Amino acid sequence: MQSWGYTNPLVSDLYGRPPLRWRDMRVQLVVYETDIENVQRVIPEPLEARTNRVITWVSQFDLGTTQGSFSEAAIYVQVRHGELEGDYEPFLYVDSHVPLTAGREIWGFQKKMAEIGLFNEYEAVRGQVNRLGHQILKALVVPERDAVMDEVGWSRDGVFSLKYIPAAEEGREPLRELVLTEGKFTAQEGKFFSGRGSVVYERSEIDPTYLLEPRRIVAGFYGIGDLFLPLGRVLHSYGSANDAGGER
Repeated sequence: MQSWGYTNPLVSDLYGRPPLRWRDMRVQLVVYETDIENVQRVIPEPLEARTNRVITWVSQFDLGTTQGSFSEAAIYVQVRHGELEGDYEPFLYVDSHVPLTAGREIWGFQKKMAEIGLFNEYEAVRGQVNRLGHQILKALVVPERDAVMDEVGWSRDGVFSLKYIPAAEEGREPLRELVLTEGKFTAQEGKFFSGRGSVVYERSEIDPTYLLEPRRIVAGFYGIGDLFLPLGRVLHSYGSANDAGGER
């Protein structure tokens, strides 16, 4: 009898089972406001836009479980599903195939490969994402004072993702599930700061981050912390192709 592993390839698992943990990660965040209509353009049904706030995330992971060292960048918007309040990532990038594969296969995180950097320059920290010759995200933060993670304003119940796997056979429905994952990022005491920030998106129709154009910067954050990522839970299964659309 075939002994099934956790992942493909069956004879040599690519990654391990959640929960996953990363330690001593560097992370840069910018919180800003956009038009609520912009948020509505990048979320799938049945999610609804809850605020007009956006959070950019650029990070570097060196010490963690089963997925090696990599950098990651994300753009979060704030949404609701019924009574649940969460964040959703319409744009998410990594620079290694292991977290890309695991994130898409397990949770449905919409990951793509990109060039990601986090640089200390003069008084600022610069986070940058380049893809296909476009600088689809450049964020600057000037750390000026001590901060705590609660100041960022993460949503209460976790992160929503849309697990979407195309069908292998013509005429069959793809797998489509709305997932909620209650991960947690904990800033290390005395190693998390806030200050001025800025965000610039270069226009790309392949990676249209510019759809979430900033209107007002709220704050920037930078520091060191630890991330815990468990399995999620399926909140909604889409029955047919007509159920799975997001407004574009």
